[in-house]
Amino acid sequence: MIDFRYHLVSIVSIFLALAVGILLGAGPLQEDLGKTLTNQVSTLRKEKDVLRTQLQQAEARFDASDKFVTAVTPALTESRLGGRSAVIVTLPGTDASLVSGVSKALTSSGATVSGTVEIQDAWTDPAKRSFRDQLVGSLAPLVGLEEASGNLDSRMGALLARALVVDRVSDADRPSTSATQALTGLKEAGLASFEGDGPAPATLAVVVAPAPDESLTSEQRDAELAAWVALAGQLDAGSNGAVVVGDEGGTTTAGGGLVSAVRADDAVAGKVSTVDDIAAAMGRIALVYALRQQMVGEAGQYGVGGGASALLPPLTASVP
Repeated sequence: MIDFRYHLVSIVSIFLALAVGILLGAGPLQEDLGKTLTNQVSTLRKEKDVLRTQLQQAEARFDASDKFVTAVTPALTESRLGGRSAVIVTLPGTDASLVSGVSKALTSSGATVSGTVEIQDAWTDPAKRSFRDQLVGSLAPLVGLEEASGNLDSRMGALLARALVVDRVSDADRPSTSATQALTGLKEAGLASFEGDGPAPATLAVVVAPAPDESLTSEQRDAELAAWVALAGQLDAGSNGAVVVGDEGGTTTAGGGLVSAVRADDAVAGKVSTVDDIAAAMGRIALVYALRQQMVGEAGQYGVGGGASALLPPLTASVP
């Protein structure tokens, strides 16, 4: 049986251990621990300062590079698209500054911007699918689409393409009554928006895409992107070339926007070019060169994001 003296010795041992711990913690151990923590904090501060300096240097180099590219852009793009007309098609949520940059890049390269068509949310609204199906059926004959071939996304893309683009320079800038009526029908239905009677037919098309919408479910995003990919493909098929541009540099195919979706579709990527850094001066140069490449029947994926094959397209020596 354990007696009282055993309990007393145990209690005294515990208090002695506590006392020794307190003395050591307040003495040599505290000093060593304090030095260790102080050294770690000092090291982290130095590392943070180094990283901050590196970031500032990188930002300065990027700004200098962008300013240089901006300065030489006129010399690199002047007259590259001379004598051609281009239409700009924007998708819902597109940043207005991107559209402005695209328009300036086209005009500075000698192209004529026939106009801008803004696609509305109703173009992909699931609740209006039946309405769109009926509308396409009624407007298709105006632009020679008597046969209802392909899915609804393809037929809608073909309808807009027939009204906006042509594949012969001699037919450009000559709007027809039927094309104007088809555009008006899309506008009155709330599917597209544009000024006046709409752009005159152009030989080139640029689709400006918004940043990926993270609020959509994967099913909603896939359905929306499928419609935009079909639209881009139809614009390319009816013209001398189409380029999809966006500010997706750094994104990957999974979860990306239209640029990534086009690159993920081998059949479309073989025909439609993309530029993923259109917000940068380099991206706008890539757009001009990509359009020239399109005019000789070639396509490529350019920029700094996932799936890009090069930063810039090769400059095509001559175009038809």
